[in-house]
Amino acid sequence: MPHLDLPEFRLFFTDDASTGHGDGLLGRPTLLVHGWLGSSDSWIHQLPALRRRSRTIAPDLRGHGRSGAPDSAYTPEEFADDLARLLDHLAVRRVVLFGHSFGASVGTLLAVSRPELVAALVLIDPDYAGDPAAVPDRAGWLAELETEHGVGLAQAALARLEGPHTPPHLREWHRREVYSVPAVVRARTLRAHFCAPDGLRFRPGSDAWLLRRRQPVLAFHRDPDRASVEERLARHPASRVIRIPDSGHWPHQEWPERFLRIVESWLAGLPADT
Repeated sequence: MPHLDLPEFRLFFTDDASTGHGDGLLGRPTLLVHGWLGSSDSWIHQLPALRRRSRTIAPDLRGHGRSGAPDSAYTPEEFADDLARLLDHLAVRRVVLFGHSFGASVGTLLAVSRPELVAALVLIDPDYAGDPAAVPDRAGWLAELETEHGVGLAQAALARLEGPHTPPHLREWHRREVYSVPAVVRARTLRAHFCAPDGLRFRPGSDAWLLRRRQPVLAFHRDPDRASVEERLARHPASRVIRIPDSGHWPHQEWPERFLRIVESWLAGLPADT
């Protein structure tokens, strides 16, 4: 089983060589970063097509999937550092990073802290730049995640993110994914993300982080307010926001062919030396 032994834990990942050749950014290595409670399996709808044009690396974040669950704070910075250590281990530079939800926040931190590693960002319904008033009792909800009711709370949170066209098999997949992540990981990951002062999760702290990105960003947003923030703060002139108000939180799973067509068209239009 492919893995990287880090001092704190064993990181699972897959690293698939390209079976074809993509030009420009389409041929750059791709790094796939799943969201909270997900795993690298979240990308099964994209993996066959991505492998036809580029080397494709898909890790399970610490505490998720087949990776180990160390006794750590599970901060977004820790997750980003794990990815940097993986890319350094593989001697890979200038990836196109796909990040879903929490993975978009982790990917943003990596792009800011190690800009030499990230050529472009494809971010899917990012969870950053939220309204803090939308989660008024953060402390109480996070404490409940570690109790016997935590699985149900997490499943209910994911169910609220599904859209009118989310098929039943995806609803069931998302519900079952919760069981694979230990309660302490579920709670600590969100606690570190939700409660960090000047962190990415909520405005106005998120704005400074987003302004520090220098890479082109393609972002898919369901929330119109987050979409507007993205449009204002994405610095690279080739950045683009796709508004998807009728989609669920997982457009890369709900409409994978359309999703990849948009991504590949955007990447093909970027300079090869990005």
